[in-house]
Amino acid sequence: MDHAVVMAGGSGTRFWPESRALRSKQFLNLTGGGPMIRETLSRLSPVVPPERLWVVAGRKDAPHLSPAALGIPKGNILLEPEGKNTGPAIALAAARISRKDPDAVILATPADHAIADVPAFRAVIRKGLRLARETGRIVTLGVPPTHPATGYGYIERGRPFPGSIRGAFRVARFTEKPDLATAKRFLRSGRFDWNSGVFLFRADTFADRLARFLPEVDRGIRKAFRGDARGFDRRIRDAYRRMPSVSVDYGILEKEQGILVLPANVGWSDLGTWRSLHEFLDGTGGNVTFGDVILAECRNTLVRTDGGVVAVLGMEDVVVVRSGNAVLVCPRSRSEEVKRMAEEVRRRYPALA
Repeated sequence: MDHAVVMAGGSGTRFWPESRALRSKQFLNLTGGGPMIRETLSRLSPVVPPERLWVVAGRKDAPHLSPAALGIPKGNILLEPEGKNTGPAIALAAARISRKDPDAVILATPADHAIADVPAFRAVIRKGLRLARETGRIVTLGVPPTHPATGYGYIERGRPFPGSIRGAFRVARFTEKPDLATAKRFLRSGRFDWNSGVFLFRADTFADRLARFLPEVDRGIRKAFRGDARGFDRRIRDAYRRMPSVSVDYGILEKEQGILVLPANVGWSDLGTWRSLHEFLDGTGGNVTFGDVILAECRNTLVRTDGGVVAVLGMEDVVVVRSGNAVLVCPRSRSEEVKRMAEEVRRRYPALA
């Protein structure tokens, strides 16, 4: 049967001051449709039923993971003892799923991405699940690039993959976050897609590749699942303590031969910065507001407040965010640097981080 794993680890410090140590990006209402994780689960639920939707997150995030709010069973919320990147996270979820459903086909997706064309996204993942099931290959979704972004990984499409499911290509190579000149060359070639971070696989395929490419993670997960349920928390803590921190992209995908890519023109954004949020909500140069905001003679601004009124006069290309007892003001073009500011806040004012 089909399953979906939503990866809800990470901190999203570029969204300070809304994102804090105890309230990560994936639990924020950034687009107006509710918490990002809930939007992600809602996109998936018509394709994969709630009883086969899974969430992997850190223990610190447990207060945000109410089964009733997420709409999934309590047993489908898996808490990692510590963050070790996406490799161990997916390994933990795949092991849990395969013990219930050895023939499972699994979709793995980040919790904090935005999709403009939801029907198209659902159509692509249905195709991807079928492709993974029938071929036994790992399938990834590639997003047609709209500009030479340097903050995304790229996938080069190889030859079309033959078969009854049309539109898939062999992956020629992965490239991680190129410089601007290389990104421009990729865009001109027409052969590259952005790496969406969404991939699909059969449980047995993933187990085989995990043992081959990440044996330390594989051994730790296997050891944790041996024995009775009462000792599982202790065993998984011990296993994670010994595991490397490794992404599934670096640990498996970049080493595996025969991966397939499905182009997914679905209006995707990873919402990595305040600027990318502004562009996702309004790419025409307009103003985007959230909360009690008054604007006068402003252009191309993003202004948000979760309490109190914020008034902005005569500003252009700026981000203004008021959240609780903290305020951020920065040029829209320097949104990437908010992470650095959040680190400085953490150093000088730990209670605000």
